[in-house]
Amino acid sequence: MPEREQPRQPDTPESAWRSEDRSRMPQSTPTPEQLGAMVRSRERLHALVTGASLAVMLALAGAFCYNIYRLDQPWIRLGQAWTLCVLVYLFGPALEGMQRKGASEPCAAFLTRHHDERRRGYLRIRRRLFLFLPGIAASWWGGGPIAAAKARGLDASSRLFSFLAGPWLFLLALAALGLVWLAFGKAAEKAANDRDEIERLAGQ
Repeated sequence: MPEREQPRQPDTPESAWRSEDRSRMPQSTPTPEQLGAMVRSRERLHALVTGASLAVMLALAGAFCYNIYRLDQPWIRLGQAWTLCVLVYLFGPALEGMQRKGASEPCAAFLTRHHDERRRGYLRIRRRLFLFLPGIAASWWGGGPIAAAKARGLDASSRLFSFLAGPWLFLLALAALGLVWLAFGKAAEKAANDRDEIERLAGQ
């Protein structure tokens, strides 16, 4: 004789509350070995990001120096030099080596400090991104896009040349700067969440 299925209990406010309460139960406190692994992972990631950022900065700095040397328009030179100085000012401190964990420093304290330093670094850059505006404006005002088009042998009657001669490239640069501003805000928010998560786990 087939077994009868047990009737499904109807959902009640009490059962829903208990289910939600179980889903909000804190996770287990990480062990010292797990925290140590997290520290080593952050150190490796920081070294990788720093190396990649340094390579990108060197490439950009080389391009700006080349433009300053080769182009004879004073406004373009001024814009390129300004942008190079702002680039070094904003991102230079981020290339400093990560302060390593002290011998007596708890892993949780190190991770909390590291994530807070990330948050403050992202916010520092985000608040100063407007410093790129004078360099962008000076390069565009001096005919930087047109000079680049002529250097590449573009025909003055081509659509691409007309596009570079208009204000669209300047507007695209402003839009890109706005997207970077939003991205650094999201990165700062994630760093704050990582810091709060470590503090929550360490406080259990």
